[in-house]
Amino acid sequence: MNKSTILGLMLLSLIPFVTQANDVNSSFIKDIKSAQNKLNRTETNIAKEKAALSTQLSRIENRVLKLRDQTALARRISDEKTLSLDQLQTRLKQWQQQSVYQNNLLQRFAQQSGLTLAKSDENGLADSELTHYLADLRGGLSPQWREADVAMEDGRTQAVLALDVGPVSWYVDNAAQKAGLLIKGNSSNNAESGQIEKSGLLFGDEVYQSLNQLAQSGEGSITLDPTLTRAVKLRGQQESVAQHVEKGGVWALPILAFGVFALVISLAKAVQLWRLPQIQPAISERLGNTLAMTSSEDRLRDQQHIADKVKGMQSELVEIALKVNSGTERDDKLFASLLESKHTLEYWLGAIAITAAVAPLLGLLGTVSGMIETFKLMTLFGAGDASAVSGGISEALVTTELGLIVAIPALLLHALLSRKAKTYYGQLESCAIHLSQLQPEPK
Repeated sequence: MNKSTILGLMLLSLIPFVTQANDVNSSFIKDIKSAQNKLNRTETNIAKEKAALSTQLSRIENRVLKLRDQTALARRISDEKTLSLDQLQTRLKQWQQQSVYQNNLLQRFAQQSGLTLAKSDENGLADSELTHYLADLRGGLSPQWREADVAMEDGRTQAVLALDVGPVSWYVDNAAQKAGLLIKGNSSNNAESGQIEKSGLLFGDEVYQSLNQLAQSGEGSITLDPTLTRAVKLRGQQESVAQHVEKGGVWALPILAFGVFALVISLAKAVQLWRLPQIQPAISERLGNTLAMTSSEDRLRDQQHIADKVKGMQSELVEIALKVNSGTERDDKLFASLLESKHTLEYWLGAIAITAAVAPLLGLLGTVSGMIETFKLMTLFGAGDASAVSGGISEALVTTELGLIVAIPALLLHALLSRKAKTYYGQLESCAIHLSQLQPEPK
């Protein structure tokens, strides 16, 4: 046999083995696919069972929570059955205090909001008026223009368009082409309460055009008062000097009279002191030089020339020194002239000092009078009404203020004028001492 025949026989013998291997592979693939399908079905069943178990577990947990609450309630009821009478009274007192606290909170809120709240018989809480107030607050979130009667500054009542945004209100008067701020009363609804709103501040033409555009088209800018009408109220409280003094009552008149009296005297005295001639220095030395001259004509001429230069009170001293030769008589006359000059310089200064001392006392007297009036009004009307007792307090404070206003300038003027008078008198006194030491004229 040749090689090709042998090779053919060998190939024929391998054919059954190849066929058997293919069958094994096909069987393995079928088994794998079957296992995968079985695994998918198992996972699907597990997912379904897991969802059902989760739902069942959730139901059981909810039931456990309900049973726990019921157990706690039953335990609380059981504990309360065993409480003593004192413990029950203490718990009841705590509940009552809590109810009173809540009611006080509502009442305080009502007072701050200007409400008058009624109370129900069951729980003591505020009723429907608070609900209406809260409804008004919610309505304020979407403000709308409304018609309102406004009292203008001239006293007339005008129908205008008003806009409320929170605590601030504006109005537009199309008839007069004006706009301004509104001042409302304590009530949130002034139309229902019968209160007439009034004009607080009048705007210019530019703001009127902006508010009018807002009223017509719903779009525009507005001018806001950041002080929430406090600045308007402060401007309304401004008063003139006469109105302020009038609050001081009857005791303000004598205080003002003393003030005018001290002012007039101070002005007159200031004019007198500032018009005094200046003291000429070294007069005694110059006169002493003339006394040493041997010629009487030259001596008299020089003395007259020196006497013509000095004026006022100093001239009187020089005249006494030249005319009186006796030392004792000359000293007496110089002393008498100094006393007269001192009286002239200090004349009316004591009145200014008296005014400075009396004005605060009159202010204190007005304070006492105002406090007595305040106590009388408090006795009649009580201390709750501040407007009833403000008059007496104003009188007490204004009179004290006026007394200090008069006394402080009077003290300053008296000090300045006294110093000026004492300085001038000191210069006169020094001049008189030097003149008293002159030697008599030769005979």
